[in-house]
Amino acid sequence: MTMESDNTQKLRSLTRRAVVHAINDNGAGQTVTLETHAGYPRSIVPVHQQFGLSSCAPLDGAITHVVALGGDEADLLALPPANPSLAHMGGLASGETVLYDAVGQAVYLQDGKFVRVQAATEMMVEIGGVTVLDLTSKLATLNVPLLVNGDIKASKDIVAGTVSVQGHLHDGVQKGSDTTGKPQA
Repeated sequence: MTMESDNTQKLRSLTRRAVVHAINDNGAGQTVTLETHAGYPRSIVPVHQQFGLSSCAPLDGAITHVVALGGDEADLLALPPANPSLAHMGGLASGETVLYDAVGQAVYLQDGKFVRVQAATEMMVEIGGVTVLDLTSKLATLNVPLLVNGDIKASKDIVAGTVSVQGHLHDGVQKGSDTTGKPQA
């Protein structure tokens, strides 16, 4: 074997594609059990994940790429596992970004103009461990006081406590410029 051929083989062995058999996301860092060649599994291989983003790919069909650090096959580092067989959110325009999961839920950052959230059944907003907003397709629940600095328009009745805005009665009604009593339920 020539020196050039030997160096080429060494360079080729620095990175490999691997099939992911298990993902452990319970510790300070994620690790994977993988197989780069049939019959040669490796376990507890650390996954390099960027700060501020973490994911755990569905296993069935998951792959990754591994790097032999310093050319040492005993010192592998895996890139974040991907699963090309599931839920790739394509069709994005230039500059758009999407964060998604395996069932199609997504947060789209679109064209620098708006953020679109696609939730399967429910979307919750928490602040300080407290749910302040809970949305489903049937109900929006706001768990904090609401301050509105503009008009409020409603296509249906608004009920405060037991008093309907559209159907309430007043006591003490008089003619002229006199005032009435409080609304009644």
